[in-house]
Amino acid sequence: MEQQIVKVKNKKGTRVIPGFGLTMGVTVTMLGCFVLIPLASVVLSAVALDFGEFLEIVTAPQIVSGYIVSFSCAFVAALINAVLGLSLAWILVRYEFPGKKLMDGLIELPFALPTAVAGISLTYLYSDQGWIGSLFAGMGIRIAYTRIGITIAMIFVGIPFVVRAVQPVLEKLDRQYEEAATMLGAGRTYIFFRVILPELFPALLAGFGLAFARGIGEYGSVVFIAGNIPYQTQIAPLLIMTKLEQYKYADATAIALVLLVFSFLLMFLINSVQLYMQKFSMGQDLTGDGLHSIQKVIAPHQDEGNHRVKYFLMSVCVGFLFVMLVLPLFVVIVNALREGWNVWLESVLDEYTIKALQLTLLATVVAVAVNTIFGLFASYLLSKFYFRGRQILAALIDLPFSVSPVIAGLIFILTFGNIGWMNGILKTYDIKIVFAVPGVILATIFVTFPFVFRELFPVMNAQGKDEEEAAGLMGAGGFTIFRKITFPHMKWALLYGVILCTARAMGEFGAVSVVSGHLRGKTNTLPLHVEILYNEFNTTAAFAVSSILVILAVCILIARNLVEWRRK
Repeated sequence: MEQQIVKVKNKKGTRVIPGFGLTMGVTVTMLGCFVLIPLASVVLSAVALDFGEFLEIVTAPQIVSGYIVSFSCAFVAALINAVLGLSLAWILVRYEFPGKKLMDGLIELPFALPTAVAGISLTYLYSDQGWIGSLFAGMGIRIAYTRIGITIAMIFVGIPFVVRAVQPVLEKLDRQYEEAATMLGAGRTYIFFRVILPELFPALLAGFGLAFARGIGEYGSVVFIAGNIPYQTQIAPLLIMTKLEQYKYADATAIALVLLVFSFLLMFLINSVQLYMQKFSMGQDLTGDGLHSIQKVIAPHQDEGNHRVKYFLMSVCVGFLFVMLVLPLFVVIVNALREGWNVWLESVLDEYTIKALQLTLLATVVAVAVNTIFGLFASYLLSKFYFRGRQILAALIDLPFSVSPVIAGLIFILTFGNIGWMNGILKTYDIKIVFAVPGVILATIFVTFPFVFRELFPVMNAQGKDEEEAAGLMGAGGFTIFRKITFPHMKWALLYGVILCTARAMGEFGAVSVVSGHLRGKTNTLPLHVEILYNEFNTTAAFAVSSILVILAVCILIARNLVEWRRK
């Protein structure tokens, strides 16, 4: 029956729901302009290299060492995040306790907190003189400027991907199978590994893949704590940045191409897992009132019977969140106010700080507006229409998730910079993009491109398209169907996506760092201004400016929780 509904067409052979051509056109055009064409510049630049020269670059000992550091640390961090992310999702879904909503909101902190702020606060915490690093230094263990520190930074940025991938699946998990296994005499451990974990595994694998990809490409939070020690703590994105600073664009392009190919393959695998998950669960999970009634019959907190497991998991998770998420915020506030309110106000009201804030807000507003439009069209296209290449299109949309921010900046240099293939056209019309405000805006759009889409698509896909098809058969137009049927179901998801997109845009560091030129008072955003102050050893001012971003991040998290509460 479902297959018949999916393939319903009218007598002329066209799709019942109108708007396929429009949504496809807008989606492909925007994807091409903001993502694919700039990314193609890397491929074109790499093709210009002789194959032997390309191999010589990417197999150089220092470059191979950078790959090993990035991939090994990201893999370990993703494994740790898989275990802790599953534990966090479990206690958030299965247990009730004071502060549960606060804990749930903290999970989004790495999305909202700028990576530069996270980097300097983690470095402060884990340096040999830091609050945590000094404890380990006394035992002869260094954390900052080692691979351990790099792994910790990657854990910080990757944990939300696992929790948010597993949590909704666990919430919808049909618990009648657990009840049946319990009645048959199965123990809790057996039930978890043989009944629950197989259902969660696709989501857990997807979360692991996203955390792994984010870790490989991470730059902002890692660059401060890594120390840039050759053959020890140099990560691949940092090597790309180093090559750019040396004007070795061919080397940077070759390194970037290797990471890009891996990123695309990884995102393709993740989307394949998600589609498999949808097909596997189709017809097996109960939804709506049926599932709700079953969950009422089964004790909703049956896992609380094993108090030792509950308190152990909660202790581990609370400790993890406190050390990894709360302490970095506390570090920023303490150091920002270390020399008093007057120094804090002087740093915050500085002319360059105000200009950096203005540019940050401008880039954020434009990026959110563009990505909201794209997210609406792309999610409608992929959730309401089935066509060849749908899976590949979804993987391409998600590609900016896994592309290193440094590569995101590089692609715009290769497109619009002095060595870019569009440089001649831009010079003819006296248009400057790289090392100017337009470049900052384009880089911000790129790194935040999938955020609104990723929040809208699961909601619209779960909604189905029966109502839209019925309205289409009755002669309703595409805009009418969207306004009266589709939009009411996804309005809170849209607002949620806008909030997350705003948070990510305000905190972008790596991509903007490449294309901005670090022109103080002109192309510096707040995260770049923090880096300049920190590199000038003006740490109090750096933390004072960081506190602005922390305040904005906390406000965004509060808005996110309000939207989530309203959504439910």
